[in-house]
Amino acid sequence: MKRDKVLVLGSLAFDYIMGFEENFVNAVSIDLNKKEFQSTVTANSRTQYFGGTAGNIAYNLGLLNISPVSLLGSVGKDFESLGYSEHIAKFDNIELKVDIQANLFTAACYIVNDIKSNQMIIFHGGALDESKNIDLREKLDHPEQYAYAINSTQGIEAMMNFSEQLNELNIPTIFDPGQITPLFSKDNLQSILTNSEILIGNTYEINQVMSKIGEKEKDLLEYIGTIVKTKGSEGSELITKTASGKLEYIEIPISNPNKVIDTTGAGDGYRAGFLSGMILEMNLQNSCRLGSIVGSFVVETSGAQTQVYDIASVRKRFLNTYGYTPSEIENL
Repeated sequence: MKRDKVLVLGSLAFDYIMGFEENFVNAVSIDLNKKEFQSTVTANSRTQYFGGTAGNIAYNLGLLNISPVSLLGSVGKDFESLGYSEHIAKFDNIELKVDIQANLFTAACYIVNDIKSNQMIIFHGGALDESKNIDLREKLDHPEQYAYAINSTQGIEAMMNFSEQLNELNIPTIFDPGQITPLFSKDNLQSILTNSEILIGNTYEINQVMSKIGEKEKDLLEYIGTIVKTKGSEGSELITKTASGKLEYIEIPISNPNKVIDTTGAGDGYRAGFLSGMILEMNLQNSCRLGSIVGSFVVETSGAQTQVYDIASVRKRFLNTYGYTPSEIENL
């Protein structure tokens, strides 16, 4: 069977974004001596968005519609009633393979922004914490069909379990530790990197991994073949090792969006573009550039799953940004 499917692992969550028409500093009382804290914040707005790393990546893979996608995770009793299931079901190329926890809520992130753009964030894992009990060997009927899996941010135990299972199933893996990177032990990282082909993360996350494994990228490349480092408005960087053992650093320029409304989920869009490039057997540099293109569409709307684009607009922006269009997407 042809390996043309993508397996997306990670969090599925609801994001609740609220506004506060004051400065948090004026709404907080802290007594450090008594270790007492008090705060009352009255939000003037609230918007619900579909989110989570896996959900955000899968949504962009659905828009690109380049390959079949399996979206797998653990969700709660509100996943269907609040519309997330229906939201994903509109994509013909995405197969939703979630475990529904009848006694728990889907993971939720509550974010309040004040007038100074300070943020107060509360995250509730809920059903996401049950992902550690999922066995991919039971979930995947034909593992030989999967070209890549991305093992993205959720609980460490779940990510470790998935790493071992993906290795056993012989599915090439992209490791995406995200914001929980500091929680991994050195042994955890060594194990999961050994089972993966590509490490992707932002500058802070890659530095955190290096601080536990070694001091330089060359130490990481003893375990893994490729590092993709995202750098926000500065673009991204591809780090590989040549046949002679020399490190090669390739800078990937940013793709400028038409406007910047909300940067939430831009990195997940990048991952979807990168994955699509790999599925199309594009080289690593073009795959990173495709990631940059997709990420640029994400920031043009509020929320990580509200943007709308198609492969034609991706081709056009790729040409305008880099001066050419890879044949792999030109022929789609």
